[in-house]
Amino acid sequence: MKLFIKNIILFSLVSVGVILLIQIMIDLRIKDKTLRGHDNLDVTSNVNADLVLLGSSRCWAHFDPTFFKETFGIKSANIGVDGHTEIAITILRLKNYLSKNNAPKYAILSLDPFVRSGNEKNSTNLTHKDVFSRYAFFPNKKNEAMVDHFKFDYSEKYVPLYAIFKYKMFVDCLTLQNSGDYTKYGFEKHVEKWDTIAKPITNILKKSFYTKKEEPSIVTALSELNQLCVKNNIKLLCIQTPVYQIIQDDKIFNATALVCKKLNIPFVDVNVKPIQQHIGFFYNSNHLNNKGVEEMNLYLKKDPILNGF
Repeated sequence: MKLFIKNIILFSLVSVGVILLIQIMIDLRIKDKTLRGHDNLDVTSNVNADLVLLGSSRCWAHFDPTFFKETFGIKSANIGVDGHTEIAITILRLKNYLSKNNAPKYAILSLDPFVRSGNEKNSTNLTHKDVFSRYAFFPNKKNEAMVDHFKFDYSEKYVPLYAIFKYKMFVDCLTLQNSGDYTKYGFEKHVEKWDTIAKPITNILKKSFYTKKEEPSIVTALSELNQLCVKNNIKLLCIQTPVYQIIQDDKIFNATALVCKKLNIPFVDVNVKPIQQHIGFFYNSNHLNNKGVEEMNLYLKKDPILNGF
């Protein structure tokens, strides 16, 4: 009986050792790489850009670092968090970037009626939690706040391979074949046209606009982001990018400028009718494809507020 127990313990120790070794090997393999583009916390380490681009997918898919380099001669890093309109996670993402880089001179936030204030500790939006699971096991101090934001539990943090298998990321870790456009272009470049059969033209996204009741919390969150920028000698500017005409609402899209005005944050609005009315510039109702991004950039290039900024 004693020998049996001894063998069980020995087997368990060897198994744990092998599993831990595999976890370590995977960590080394994916170190300083991105699996699907969104998990770029370490990829943007030691970048030391002059400009950081902040916001949700409308930053992630609309702000091309190459444009800012070629037009203004400054190095930029797109650290938008796809699927997350909350300013709270934008603040966390900027803090993460600042912990690994010199502070940039400038920050541009994609701001529009889809924005929310969010909550750093009690977020209910866990989009792309699967991708961020690659940081869950024994998270380093600099990434810990992001890991906590996605609510990884004790077992996901301290059991080797558990998070990677639970969120089905093991194959991505092995192949490194799904990093997408971020590795190539520094943002998510969409060349496709709008497939209106798969994604019908509707105004349903109007339901996602923030309400007047939510505005005070958004002002508070934006003020917190601005204070973080001021603390680090970063100049903050907000840009409102185009939507397709089906979801355009002049009143609510004009309100975002007033939010910035309350906080004395410069605001640029390129949500202009010539782009809104051209379906060929979009891949869905609130995201530009690459043709749309190039058209938007023509407006940004000559915008006096952006040039003065």
